[in-house]
Order: sequence, then structure tokens, then C-alpha cells
Amino acid sequence: MTTPGTDLSGLGWILDENILRLPHTLRALVLSADGLTAASSEGVDRDLADRMAAAVSGMQSLSREAAEFANCQDDPWELTMIQYAGGFIFTMAAGPGTYLVVAATQDADVEAVSYAMEKAVDRLGHEMNLPARDVEGNST
Repeated sequence: MTTPGTDLSGLGWILDENILRLPHTLRALVLSADGLTAASSEGVDRDLADRMAAAVSGMQSLSREAAEFANCQDDPWELTMIQYAGGFIFTMAAGPGTYLVVAATQDADVEAVSYAMEKAVDRLGHEMNLPARDVEGNST
């Protein structure tokens, strides 16, 4: 989703409207594959955003590397979900070199969060006049 010169920093409101409106969601980030924060939801300070962007970039890279274990090494990566006793972290492909990350409590509706993430990705792409992500996580 990001391209040289693309600035998503003013689009945190999309994350607030599409993600934080859901019960039990905590925060959301848009980040680049190289671990840089592009946009964040309300209440996420820069230090937390930068640390999580770097950590999630590494998690996503590990998820792609593990695809062989599921015989999916030739398929595009789409989503990684980590579950803790108290909640979840969801990482979704948002376009070429861009990811959407959402944190939620254990009471969150996983299906509703995933759906809201897809809608947020579509909205971000529309606002930036970028191609929509198809179901395989690629640009169309």
C-alpha cells in the first residue's frame, strides 16, 4: 500500500472509525514492511507505535517464512493472529509492503475484528487512491 512519497500519517481517523468502534479493540497501526509506523489510532504514543511496528514487522516476516510448513510457500501471506491469555494481535496484509495491526482483548469477536480490518484496508486504499487488495492480499 505504501509507495515512495506516500504519507498515511493523517489517516489514523480511518483506524478509529473502522477498528476502535468495535467492542474490546484497543489500538491499531498501519506499518511498512521495514518496521516504520505509517498511521496509528487514537491514543497510541509514538514510542509504543515505533516499538510495535518493529516487533510486528519481524513477526510478519517469520509468518511468511513458516509458510512452507503448511505447504503454502508459494501463496501470498494474508493474516497472522497471536493469541495471549488476555487478548490478541492481528496482522493483515494491507497492500504491497504495508500491514494493518490491531490489538484486542480476549473478549473481542475475532470474526468482527477481521472483517473491520478488511474494511479499513479498503478505506485506506480508497483515501490514498491506491488499488484495492484482492482476496489473496495482492493489489488488483
